[in-house]
Amino acid sequence: MGFFKKAKNGELPSLSKENLLMVRRVWKTYIIDKWKLLTISIILMLIGASFDALLVRQMKPIFDEVFIDKNRESLGVIGLVILVLYFIKGVTNYVQSLVMTKMSIRILTDMQMDVFKRVVRMDNAFFAKRTTGDILSHFTADVTIIKDAVLNSLTTLVKDSASVLFLVLLMFWQSFEMACIMFFVFPLGMAPVAYCGRKMRRKTKNMQEVYGLLYNVLSQTFQGIKIVKSYCTEDKEAEVLHASINRMNKISYSMARLSSLQSPLMEFFGGIAMAGTLAYGGYRILQGDMTPGNFMVFLLAIVAAYKPMKNIANLHLRMQMGIASMQRLFDMMDTPPAIHDAPDARELKINSADLDVKNITFSYDGEHQVLKNVSLTAKAGQTVAVVGHSGSGKSSLINLIPRFYDPQQGQILIDGQDIQSVTLESLRKQVAYVSQDVIIFDDTIKNNIRYGTPDATDEQVIAAAKAAAAHDFIMGTEKGYDTVLGERGGRLSGGQRQMISIARAMLKNAPILLLDEATSALDSKSERIVQDSLDTLMKGRTSIVIAHRLSTVINADRIYVFNDGEVVDSGTHEELLTHDGIYAQLYRLQFMKDKN
Repeated sequence: MGFFKKAKNGELPSLSKENLLMVRRVWKTYIIDKWKLLTISIILMLIGASFDALLVRQMKPIFDEVFIDKNRESLGVIGLVILVLYFIKGVTNYVQSLVMTKMSIRILTDMQMDVFKRVVRMDNAFFAKRTTGDILSHFTADVTIIKDAVLNSLTTLVKDSASVLFLVLLMFWQSFEMACIMFFVFPLGMAPVAYCGRKMRRKTKNMQEVYGLLYNVLSQTFQGIKIVKSYCTEDKEAEVLHASINRMNKISYSMARLSSLQSPLMEFFGGIAMAGTLAYGGYRILQGDMTPGNFMVFLLAIVAAYKPMKNIANLHLRMQMGIASMQRLFDMMDTPPAIHDAPDARELKINSADLDVKNITFSYDGEHQVLKNVSLTAKAGQTVAVVGHSGSGKSSLINLIPRFYDPQQGQILIDGQDIQSVTLESLRKQVAYVSQDVIIFDDTIKNNIRYGTPDATDEQVIAAAKAAAAHDFIMGTEKGYDTVLGERGGRLSGGQRQMISIARAMLKNAPILLLDEATSALDSKSERIVQDSLDTLMKGRTSIVIAHRLSTVINADRIYVFNDGEVVDSGTHEELLTHDGIYAQLYRLQFMKDKN
């Protein structure tokens, strides 16, 4: 649907209600609260616009009194008046530009913060369906295009429209007949401009989608640079990027062609109007009905009105570009998170931290079940291990406990409280999560450990690091706890990153602990060090442990064996060995492997 709907019976197109509502939403949300800056800017724009007509009006005495009557005294007076008018206009435009820039910065900041706050509150399924590049294009390109479209349109509607209005009044004042000729022909050029605008909206939306693909290619390449180098796929990635850039360039060229088409169309119809005006004006001067000064004022008013009239004609084009980005942005902003607080959600109250999983059935896509009628229990302070082949649903179960996803059937209870009946914040504050995919931020070691617990003192941070066996290696770094780790913790080994993650969980001091194959990516030496830290972390906590190496869960209070999304066995290590099932097979296989 275009910004203007096609009307019936050859009538002018009407403003689309849907698009008008989006523009109104941007106006109410991001602009109207800045009314002081807006008011100042509008007043200054109106003052600046009035000077265009005042300056043109000064041409009449120059031609009639100076050039025709040879009046020397008038030359100095008129020159001084023009100088003063230009000075005032320059100062007005300068201040107005500063005010508009300040408002522009605030609008952009507000929009980007709203996008960020919305995105970080979305559920995991949202991020699984969208690429990083697509999300980044919302945060950068879309909000910038919307801001520019709205503010440029505001400038056009106020300053350019006022300038045209003052100049048109001046034209009619000089010659009513010539003004009628001018404005009968010129509007004929608006029809092709409207057509170009509708096509521009579609191409702008396509361009933003390509931007998302481009950002994603760059993001994946830089994040996986070690894989790219190890598999010698630099040229392949360059080809993928080149294809995206070529597609973007084709759309850019097509948009430039549409945009460029408007100027010659407007100039053609403007030329027809100008030719008619010159012919009629020349006739009036020869007849003695008009002075050369009146004619030159009229002619210069046409020239002065050309640029603002062109801006008004391009308003439709700019708004189409803004509308395309508004549609993309608001489609994302209006997508409700699948995981949210219930209307009557209450705070989670922890007494002993008993965890009960009852008859859980779960599917990521609503069709293929990854968990089927799963039940397990972890009493307060117990360590419960979940083992099984890859793809058996272990990590999916872990993801349900902090409500990264919700199951289609069944319940998860903490101290008898259904986790879907409590607030997300109160639930997640009681759960610490350590996975094999360690997230380290480009910040100091101290702030990485303190992440999520901002009020922790330096002494508490150090105590957590010591408990995680991380203190010694931290003190060996360049600046100790103030050492900046770089993006994704690139300056640390895998074991060191994991110990930072464990220290972070130590500091959080949550009663429920989730360990998702926390040592699977480590070598044997690092695993022993990290496992000692994990044993310290698990003391006194209700712990759910997913283990790749069964030797790490031999002492678990209970072990649940998963196969194809179902619990097929449970018991202690010794009990499961006597059952001679999947667990016993996995254990013997790993035992023989370690022995060899």
